[in-house]
Amino acid sequence: MAIISVVGISTKGNKEQAELIRLIFEKNRPVVFGTGNAGTGKTFIALASALQLVRDRRYGKIIYTREPEEVGKSLGFLPGDLEDKFNVYMRGLYDNLEHIEQAGQMKMNDALEKIECVPLQFLRGASFENTIVIVDEAQNLDMNSIKTVLTRIGKFCKVILLGSIKQIDSDKQCKRKECDFTKAQRLLRDQEFVGNVELVKSMRSP
Repeated sequence: MAIISVVGISTKGNKEQAELIRLIFEKNRPVVFGTGNAGTGKTFIALASALQLVRDRRYGKIIYTREPEEVGKSLGFLPGDLEDKFNVYMRGLYDNLEHIEQAGQMKMNDALEKIECVPLQFLRGASFENTIVIVDEAQNLDMNSIKTVLTRIGKFCKVILLGSIKQIDSDKQCKRKECDFTKAQRLLRDQEFVGNVELVKSMRSP
């Protein structure tokens, strides 16, 4: 039976979101690819599912990362320390946590205590255990970065890669006939330990 509710948020009527939750909850799926256009709820559902699993003590913490790729003209030099610089790219995370607080049963501050935001470049050399790693905007990653993330998987670890090929901001990936995110998904699609789902229903306003 499909799981349709996480941290008080129901996915009733959206079978793709329910499938994403199911794959994230499956113990034998350490890698999950979630694709779909903007507004289909990829990050929202992945975060809600991860928070539910940490609340249930099936995992110890959540690591959220993304490639700090800019849309349009570069912001140039950003003041502050590393946390300040990376925080600029975390607006999507905070917006989703606000929506989770409004629609579900978890306060934003409680959720943030369970999430560690890490720049993608700092994952090299790390090894994650008892952790859920959410990689957002993965359509901008090159193959080397994807390999870096997937080879960090330790015991009781799950990696969720979220992306949309219609939102590629990386000039390098835009020029390719097949972006590296799609290529990695295709190469791993038939592996038993990998789950794939495409979200199609827009959850934003018309």
